[in-house]
Amino acid sequence: MSSQDRRSAGRRRAWGRGPIILKFESLEKRELLSSAGPPLPDLVGSSFVTTPNADWNQSITASGTVTNQGLATVTTPFNVAIYASHSVTIGPYSVLLGEVTLPAGLAPGQSAPFTTTVKLPSSPLPGMSPNGIVHINMVIDPQHVVHESNDRNQSGLGPGYDEAGVQITPPQPANLVNTSIGINPSAPEWGGSISVTAQISNEAYGAAPATREAVVLTPSGIAPGTGSDVVIGTISVPPIPAWSMVNVEQTINLPVTPPELLTNDSQFTLWVEPDADYLTNPVYPHVPSGNQGVDEQTVSITVPPGTTPPPLGPLPDLAAGAVTTSASTLFWGQSFSAQAVVQNLGDANPGPFVVRFILVGASGSTSTGIFLGDTTVAGLAPGAATVVNPTFTLPLRLPASVTLSSVGVGRIAEIVDPENVINQEFYNNKTAESGPVALRLMGSDGSSYVPNLPYPAQLLPVRAPVVPSKARKPIIVKEPSGGKRLFKRPPPKQSSLLHTLTVFPTQVNNLIKQFV
Repeated sequence: MSSQDRRSAGRRRAWGRGPIILKFESLEKRELLSSAGPPLPDLVGSSFVTTPNADWNQSITASGTVTNQGLATVTTPFNVAIYASHSVTIGPYSVLLGEVTLPAGLAPGQSAPFTTTVKLPSSPLPGMSPNGIVHINMVIDPQHVVHESNDRNQSGLGPGYDEAGVQITPPQPANLVNTSIGINPSAPEWGGSISVTAQISNEAYGAAPATREAVVLTPSGIAPGTGSDVVIGTISVPPIPAWSMVNVEQTINLPVTPPELLTNDSQFTLWVEPDADYLTNPVYPHVPSGNQGVDEQTVSITVPPGTTPPPLGPLPDLAAGAVTTSASTLFWGQSFSAQAVVQNLGDANPGPFVVRFILVGASGSTSTGIFLGDTTVAGLAPGAATVVNPTFTLPLRLPASVTLSSVGVGRIAEIVDPENVINQEFYNNKTAESGPVALRLMGSDGSSYVPNLPYPAQLLPVRAPVVPSKARKPIIVKEPSGGKRLFKRPPPKQSSLLHTLTVFPTQVNNLIKQFV
């Protein structure tokens, strides 16, 4: 029999014995095992909760529990890291908030609780809205100092285990408004006294802290807030709860000699500034509403008949010098340092005086800006100069009426003696500005805006973080696994080529129909 005939006969005999079954063992069904090792610990997060509501740059409390579900005691201290993320899992834009160190000695089956205080990032994270939910994640042993049987369950188990949500809730602002003003006598004289009564209302859902109300004189015919204002006294204002009001009164002694800035005037607009410390409204400057009897009153102040005011004598001349910042790019919600020079070009020491700093636009105009802070100089001898180095923080949230792009340009302005309480030789050299500085919201590309506070009369509901009704259960491996590694793969589909070959050739017709 020829070779070809022998092969044909062999095939016929094989077919007569039944179909040839080809079986393949897929890698998807295998568990790759290493040699069994010594018992090892296995650290997992078993609970994690945080403060439910907070705003950016505020502190929150985080409490968690780490459980050793392995078969050996932890023999070395390890850290637990706390991250802030825009999603339930840690990603490239997550921010490390802090770490807690747990001691060695956690035995199998034991748990170690911890509580710590961390501060949220100073600005919204990339990929989330200013008022969204920030996810706080717990990562066990991020430095991998503990040799564990399973290092895949140190994070990412889900809400309640190693993740908690914090609802970003901006604070409710206060809004101090002067609703009534009265003065007595109606025609005071220089060297006499004047009694000022005022009613201050907090027309907002936020509580107002203690502040001071400034009593200001502006020559008639000049708009308040344009540089010709002189503060002649202040009134202490107590804390005012939401939608409440207080009545305040103060007797102010007028100087015998009119202030240098008001020497040539006798008709004035006397007005009050409810929040002279800019604690509730950082928009600069504060000006009255223009309603007589509400927050301003026209008044005549004259020199007593038959008297001549004594001269003011030698006067200082406080001049603003160069202003610089610690960085050319300033971030909203972040701190920075400023450096400003003040010179006394006059002939007298003014005594203590205030230097004010405001954030203004790229033009450098101080007609409008954002109040940053005040610093006090104890005094300055004639011909001397001093340098002030205050540290300020750009506000993260602006009043609801202010809209600024998340990327812009501004300047830092210095105003010496902003309330004009010191008599000086000149008043036109008391302001200076820095060079242009970039203003950015961290993580923004300029397509968004600086976050805002709610409107004072807008009540924000306090929302609890959104938590799934069924929290995902953690992946826990309790059996002695040594160096065992688990690979998750979906089960093979019954329509796969592998399944078809296992029944070949009894279903060869179905195979042809499926793939041809």
